[in-house]
Amino acid sequence: MNDTAAPQPRSYPEQQETDLLDLLGILRRRKGLIALGLFIGVAAAVLYYVLTPPTFRAEMEILVGQKSGDLVRGANSSSSVEGVDTKEDVLSTHIQLFSSRRILKSAIEKHDLDEVKSVVDAISESENLSPLAYILDNLEVTKGGDGVAKDAHTLKATYDDPSPVDCALILRAIFDEYKIYLDDHFAGTSTQAVELLTQLSEETAQEVRDAERKLAEHLAGSQIMWDGEKTRNIHKERLEKIEDDLHELTEREAESSSRLTVISDFLASKDASEITDVDRFSLLSEKEVNRLKLMIEMTRGDVASEAFQADQPIRQATAQAEYDEYLTLVMKEKKLREKFSDGHPQIVSLREQIEMMRKFIDNNSSKIQARDAQERITPAEMLQTYVGLLKNDVMGLQRQRQVLQTRSEQELKLAKQLEQAEVQAESMRRDLERRQAIFDDTQSTLKELNFVRDYAGFSTDVIGDAESQERPAWPRPLIVLALGIFAGGMFGMGMALLADLMDTTFVDPDDVQATLGAPVLAHVPRFDPIKRKRKDPPFEIDSSIRVHHQPRTPAAEVFRVLRTGLLVAARKNGHQVIQVTSPLPGDGKSTTSVNLAMAFAQTGKRTLIVDADLRKPRVARLLHLSGESGFSEALQDLCDPTDVVQSTVSDNLFAVSAGAIPANPSELLQSDRFSQLINVWRDKFDFIVVDTPPVLAVSDAAVVSEEMDNVLLAVRIIKNGRKSAIRACDILQRSGSEVGAIIVNGYQSKDKKYGYTGGYDADAYGYGYGESHKAYYGEKSAPFDLQSVS
Repeated sequence: MNDTAAPQPRSYPEQQETDLLDLLGILRRRKGLIALGLFIGVAAAVLYYVLTPPTFRAEMEILVGQKSGDLVRGANSSSSVEGVDTKEDVLSTHIQLFSSRRILKSAIEKHDLDEVKSVVDAISESENLSPLAYILDNLEVTKGGDGVAKDAHTLKATYDDPSPVDCALILRAIFDEYKIYLDDHFAGTSTQAVELLTQLSEETAQEVRDAERKLAEHLAGSQIMWDGEKTRNIHKERLEKIEDDLHELTEREAESSSRLTVISDFLASKDASEITDVDRFSLLSEKEVNRLKLMIEMTRGDVASEAFQADQPIRQATAQAEYDEYLTLVMKEKKLREKFSDGHPQIVSLREQIEMMRKFIDNNSSKIQARDAQERITPAEMLQTYVGLLKNDVMGLQRQRQVLQTRSEQELKLAKQLEQAEVQAESMRRDLERRQAIFDDTQSTLKELNFVRDYAGFSTDVIGDAESQERPAWPRPLIVLALGIFAGGMFGMGMALLADLMDTTFVDPDDVQATLGAPVLAHVPRFDPIKRKRKDPPFEIDSSIRVHHQPRTPAAEVFRVLRTGLLVAARKNGHQVIQVTSPLPGDGKSTTSVNLAMAFAQTGKRTLIVDADLRKPRVARLLHLSGESGFSEALQDLCDPTDVVQSTVSDNLFAVSAGAIPANPSELLQSDRFSQLINVWRDKFDFIVVDTPPVLAVSDAAVVSEEMDNVLLAVRIIKNGRKSAIRACDILQRSGSEVGAIIVNGYQSKDKKYGYTGGYDADAYGYGYGESHKAYYGEKSAPFDLQSVS
């Protein structure tokens, strides 16, 4: 079992949590404390019931509703009475009102409640207590209704008092004052509100009439027009029309002036001989050409006579068509120049057509009579005429603009003169509308309030009157007893839980196994020493070795079960050398070691038991062997290992006693000689059982465990033994060993779960150390004396 690295000590949080949650186990183990708590609770309940004076309770149920609520909601579903909606919050308001100091003071003064005997007695017992405070402390008002009727609009008022007559009298007096206050307050407030609203309505109506009269007088004395909804300023409307005309005139003037500027700049930039007819026509737009054509036609109609028209109709029509086509080509050429350059193919082709048309017109002009030729207008004359028309247009537009500006100034003055009157009239109109709205709202509210005053209000009907009680309301025996039992049970459970948390004793072997993390191979029961009669011969070995003396008893059977488990482990893991130790002295490790070795020997296995407890040896005493030369001398190499091996009463059981107690047992056990001795004995025996000192007493057990194949920990279930067992396992782990199995000594089970019964007794074995584990340190034992064994 040698390990290079020592494992870390194990922790046990899960087991501790299990202990905390094992309530059933606590109830079973601490039932005495729980019973004590129940007894204290019942005793306290009885004492409370006897000493507490009886208190009687008067109850009153009040239905809180609204008079003619359906009519009120039908008149105005959104209205409220006194600013409080008849909903859930109404009950809260009435609860506060019922228990208010104002109502209680009024009840005390009007009904002389301060002279009631129970009140007088209570005040006399306390100097600082007033009648109001006493009544308020004993009065309780809650919302009524339980179960399916929890939303009922009812109040439940209760009053507690030592006198059954006084409590009913005081509660009725409080209700009477509460009802009187509701009736007076509601009626007075409603009447006052109606009077104020009536006065306000009359004043508002007069204000509306005055506002209407002032507005009419103002409109009659001014030039403002009234269309029934708003005022009109006629001069302002005219001014807006003139401004629109001026805007349109300015645009026309700007258009004519810009056109005249373009033509003038073009004519000034070139010589007259360089300007062609095409250039002149290009300065004319389509609109201007149509205007000139109309002028030419009008001019021709004035000059040509009827005889000429009759003689030359065909030629005149032909000339006109040719001329019209010529003008059309010129206009088309102008439009193309706006899109394309002069060298564009379409423009070049169109110019060729214009030139051909012009030559054709010139060739045919000789066919027209001289008078007709004189009447035709050339492009230069046409352009000049058009320039003159534009100048006349600009001059006309300028004069017209001057006239409109003059009119605009006049209308602006007149509009401003009426603007102040218009603003005043609009202000008077809005004031009239506001006053009219106030009057309408006042009339509507007044009608509703008159209806509510006649048909609405709170109704407080008593549906359960306060009556004198024959039986006191408190204390009630069953309730007080139940509370006492509950409180006592909780107190007992608390004491049981506290005691269980503070107790570190193992509950049972299962608790030992779960806590230490190793299997429990044997549960050694309590058994008493065998009593020897005086005439009987002395025992060959100590009577605690039950495997030898009583092989058919349950105690001996336990060791055989332990032997079987170890044999299985030996075949599986090769465990040959077995160490037996314990956390503390008195746990029965030596007796367990000898009984286990005797059980191995009874199977025919050559078994050696070595007493490695070099401080308080017990093996030689238990087996009645000589202890003069033993394991101590072999460790010091004072004798041969085979010389210290002694025979016992069993054929296959051999023993090595501790020998003389050395001064340095830990150093001897930690020496290489110890390993050599164990290896020598391994070859000669099938099993070796090594009895070592307790783990927590000295370090010998931890030192020896490094050379062992298996470690058995003998644990006795004693008070506060959990900590010592856990600490022992941790020490063995730090030394590089693991506890292979656990042996529980001195355990008994009443339910016979483990097949045996008996009572626990720390000294029942008769082989405990007796002294404290401190005796292991620095104390030498006397040499073993066989005569001292009884």
